[in-house]
Amino acid sequence: MESLDTEVKARKTLGTVEYVESSGFAQGILPTKKDVVQNMLYLLQPKRAGQAQRSKEDAAQLLAEHLQEHWLVCNLHTIATQNIKKLILKMYEEFTRLYQTRKQRQNQAFSERADKFNESSEKLFDVFCADAQMRDKLEEYSGIKMTSIEWKFLEDQRSERKMYFQDFTDKQELKMMERRQKIQCLEHFRKLAREEKEGNKAKEMKYKSDEQSDEGTSVDESYPAEEENGGAPAFSLRGRRKRRCTATAANAAMPLECQHIRMSIRRVRPGFYETVEKVKNC
Repeated sequence: MESLDTEVKARKTLGTVEYVESSGFAQGILPTKKDVVQNMLYLLQPKRAGQAQRSKEDAAQLLAEHLQEHWLVCNLHTIATQNIKKLILKMYEEFTRLYQTRKQRQNQAFSERADKFNESSEKLFDVFCADAQMRDKLEEYSGIKMTSIEWKFLEDQRSERKMYFQDFTDKQELKMMERRQKIQCLEHFRKLAREEKEGNKAKEMKYKSDEQSDEGTSVDESYPAEEENGGAPAFSLRGRRKRRCTATAANAAMPLECQHIRMSIRRVRPGFYETVEKVKNC
């Protein structure tokens, strides 16, 4: 912050009034038109915006959101953000047009327009929501209604500008804390949703791979390939179903004294049954 204070600030003079770039608004009072112009000067400086200079549209959007938040901290409902942005652009275009007027064309009419703009710059940049129905909806949504003190504060800011909103700093800090908590909650829920989505995707991929490995494979087809490789036979889901049906049919034809014997799922060596028969006949 100290390095920013030592830098040369942008200054523009219109008539007898000097406009110096400024970041933010004074606490406890509502911004004037001059405050808005000076904040636009700050936002449009390339060294403030980073590598690339902001456009007027982007600067006005940022300032409109900041201005709306400033009013809401004072418990005063405003018009829509896009409407505030339009008012900012309109006023700044008028300021730019007057400031860039050539000296040869700065006649009596120009002086009158410049004096009129400078005089109005000390007045409130009014973005209050005058629509009573809309204001009622905003109060219902926020759960906070304007009291008589806030109405008096608004009227004072429109005229003498002597009052000060004492709870501004505390309410601003609370708003920032609430915003951080909401952002953290949103990030947490977004992380959970992303993990759940990835888990479901992995399960779906595994299920598809299992289905593809089971397609076109039977018990009779799997036996020779496994026996040629000298390994144990690998049974598919379809093969297991076939074995169950075969076992059920075989058990129905078996003698009662042999039905307690479980059928082996593996094939035996060639000549095994011939050897058993020879042993029985001995």
